[in-house]
Amino acid sequence: MASSARGGPPLLRQINSAHVLAALRGTGPLSLSDLAARTGLSRPTIGQVVEQLRASGLLAYVEPGQDGLVRSGRPARLVRFRSEAAYVVGIDVGRHKIHVTVADLAGQVVARRPRPVSAANSSQDLLAALRLAAKEALAEARIARTDVASVAVGTPGLVDLPSGAVTLAPGLPGWKIELARELRRSFHCPVQVENDCNLGALAERRRGLARDAHTVVFIHWGMRVGAGVLIGDNLHRGAANAAGEIGFLSLDSGTTAAPDDLGRGPFERMVGAEAIIAAGRAAAGRHGGLLADLLAAAPDRLDAEAVFAAAAKGDTAGAEAVRTIAARFARGLAPVLLVLDPDLVIIGAGVSRAGSVLLAAIQDSVTPLTLVPPRLELSRLGDEAVTLGAVELALADAERRLLPAPVLPAEVQ
Repeated sequence: MASSARGGPPLLRQINSAHVLAALRGTGPLSLSDLAARTGLSRPTIGQVVEQLRASGLLAYVEPGQDGLVRSGRPARLVRFRSEAAYVVGIDVGRHKIHVTVADLAGQVVARRPRPVSAANSSQDLLAALRLAAKEALAEARIARTDVASVAVGTPGLVDLPSGAVTLAPGLPGWKIELARELRRSFHCPVQVENDCNLGALAERRRGLARDAHTVVFIHWGMRVGAGVLIGDNLHRGAANAAGEIGFLSLDSGTTAAPDDLGRGPFERMVGAEAIIAAGRAAAGRHGGLLADLLAAAPDRLDAEAVFAAAAKGDTAGAEAVRTIAARFARGLAPVLLVLDPDLVIIGAGVSRAGSVLLAAIQDSVTPLTLVPPRLELSRLGDEAVTLGAVELALADAERRLLPAPVLPAEVQ
């Protein structure tokens, strides 16, 4: 009897290959018998699938003893997933720094490279710094550009997803660029461009605190303020890919969403790093204490981290500054909570290092402004959230193109 196009051998090979790869990825080497037991496939079928995947470069045999396990009797032949068959690159473009992360097909990071870009005066300067950082990261990992299967970039602002162009980025004045097209000249592989806050949310879903949450708001809070929203496993981008631009909230009468000369929106001016420092200076002038001592000794050393550190030590001025910023932040966060009703809010970027003193102050300020306050957490991914999210986006693309896709039972008729 002739096989149908949907249920014939090619489809069965795809299904079987996907089962074998799923069993091997994320585990140590397995014997063919172990693979048969885990997948439910026959031993001869496992042998055929392994040979096909080995020929394609996705699997490799492991010599006896190389897995580090001690076995009695004749050692079974083991097979492993070749996570080094290809690599992906994740990039975070920021106002002051570019981060590049290289990972293998298992998502294991093999190289990281930050590069300051404060001196960049144009989009071409920033692009040149990005290319240099990527080159250095690949050199560190000893990986050729031809081994890169996919690239993903996180950037502030609005992105046209089909073209990968940055269409509006107030936080990076002048950063309006066909970014995917420019980077394809360097990498010769698919390049995706996504809003950085969205990638932070994606990183929290895959590697951080949001693995078991359904509706998640990830807030990138540093010099800039923005949000990425996950509903289930889907990013909510909005009709114009402008969802989450909370830095441009106008909370005071007469204020518009227009950015200032530095590209900051009104909410960013209220709660960003410079606002935290200003609140610390004002409180120190009223109360003295640790912040006043720091200002007297080295005025330039007062930063947001110093304000939070002083508050954590019980300094009156530091505590007052934190309460002031937390109250402002809660006013901007409350409308987001009332509209989305998330079960988890994660605060990331530089402010995530503030610790429990800030988290408690935000909780106290936001509770009276909402009906059902959500769980609030500080990200544990630190400055890597965006690049790790970019790695996950690039991995998903590489997997779709390089690995056999599993087939749902309904697809097999």
